[in-house]
Amino acid sequence: MRIQALLLLTVLVLCKGRKFTRCQLAVELLKTKIIEKTFLGNWVCLIEKVSNRDTKAFSVSPSGKKSYGLYQIPQKWCREGKPGGGCHIACESLLDDDIRDDTRCANYIFQLEGFKYWNQWTVRCKNDDMITKEIYKCPDLNSPRSSPERSPRLSESSMKFRFRHRRSLRQLLSLRYRPIWLI
Repeated sequence: MRIQALLLLTVLVLCKGRKFTRCQLAVELLKTKIIEKTFLGNWVCLIEKVSNRDTKAFSVSPSGKKSYGLYQIPQKWCREGKPGGGCHIACESLLDDDIRDDTRCANYIFQLEGFKYWNQWTVRCKNDDMITKEIYKCPDLNSPRSSPERSPRLSESSMKFRFRHRRSLRQLLSLRYRPIWLI
């Protein structure tokens, strides 16, 4: 037990962590492409309430249960020292600044249990859209689309292609009623 505690303390000291602003967190969560944008406000609120947006967050309950990282994922979902638990992940990897593995695990828990799994979400985020309204004011989330402008007119070559491959209604109906082996 002492060796595990010493190992965990060493990892916490050596572990490079990151504390996000609300806008940075929202952008990083979307970059992972793991969570749906529909739930972005709920995720940001949950992370803010359980870990204060700090990737190195670590807590031990009075009963001795440990929770790790941004989402404060309990030890049930990970294993100290090597991959394991419900998410098949090492608990220490939930404490670094790479949020993809944390988010993957949290999303897995969400798929099984919903947000109600996290008591802080139920108490402090459910039915409260204040953070959702705030994050959509973030400049990085409201950037215009980067797709090129479309030309309102079709090019001459695409028009020729369209007319060459256009079939008459009579041709389409005749194909519809032909036996399959003749088509």
